[in-house]
Amino acid sequence: MRCLVFGCGYMGKIRAAVLKNHPDVTQVKIYDPYVNPDREPMAPDLLVPSEIPWKDFDAVFVCTPNNVSAKLAIEGLKNCGHVFCEKPPARNYEELCAVREAARARPDHTLVFGFNHRYHPLVQAAKDLVGEGGLGEVLYLRGTYGKSGGKNYRQSWRNQKEISGGGILLDQGIHMLDLFQYFLGPLKLVNSLLQDSFWKCGVEDNVFVLLRSARGAPVFLHSSATLWKHTFTFEIGCEKGYLKANGLLSQTGSYGREQLVIGRRQFEDEALALGNPREEIVYFDRDDSWRLEVNEFLSAVKEKRKATHGTLEEALQVMALIRDIYAIDSNLL
Repeated sequence: MRCLVFGCGYMGKIRAAVLKNHPDVTQVKIYDPYVNPDREPMAPDLLVPSEIPWKDFDAVFVCTPNNVSAKLAIEGLKNCGHVFCEKPPARNYEELCAVREAARARPDHTLVFGFNHRYHPLVQAAKDLVGEGGLGEVLYLRGTYGKSGGKNYRQSWRNQKEISGGGILLDQGIHMLDLFQYFLGPLKLVNSLLQDSFWKCGVEDNVFVLLRSARGAPVFLHSSATLWKHTFTFEIGCEKGYLKANGLLSQTGSYGREQLVIGRRQFEDEALALGNPREEIVYFDRDDSWRLEVNEFLSAVKEKRKATHGTLEEALQVMALIRDIYAIDSNLL
């Protein structure tokens, strides 16, 4: 399989490296007209910025800023039929609907969006522990995902609305919303609050969201660019116990070691400590999420089947939630 990667930034380099190690991939080329090949270590893989030779490729990976993601996904569907696009799927729900129309016009397509957090080991371990045979039905979910900010925060394209489409919600909160729906299915928005309280970039630097599952389980998200510490926490309350996921394996290691706390319900007549049931802590030190995600996409292409994660339907669900969240506080930003 011959793969074309759009974008030679952080994610483009990650995807290209994974593809080069895949046994079914025979060629990887990168297209980024804004990169100086004289200063780029991956220069041998760069295409000359001219007309894109679509016929030379079997699959496309879109790893670009948000303002061109939908456009390139549509072109990839038309010319190759097999597209992997990073999150967010587009700047807004309407742009993603245009991608949906392009997919409908190509019945033999494969379309996947990059929600790699589903593949993180602590998330997979937590998924295996909920439901029948585990801790029982999920009673509530609560997640916090945030950044330390950084001295170049205001200059980043991620915080320029014309390019990104939004702020911290589209950058990081979208991952947590996807995880919520991974555990509970489609969610409905109850209320939200957006703030541009510190950075004053014209996009939200804090978002507080209350949601509800089809069965009525409450779900709460806080996504923030003012935590001053890279943070990922995900709590799952169940009928027979609870799970607390902390830390997230990343390229920089700044979110800390992944660990999953497993607590099983114990009342005072079952435990030696009042209100403190016995807990187990499981640690994870290897992140295979990038490889697993790419493997699933390429397997779906090869086997001519629908992918199991990151589907168009899932992307539309999460982008519809984000549309509704922004609509509530549309006058704030």
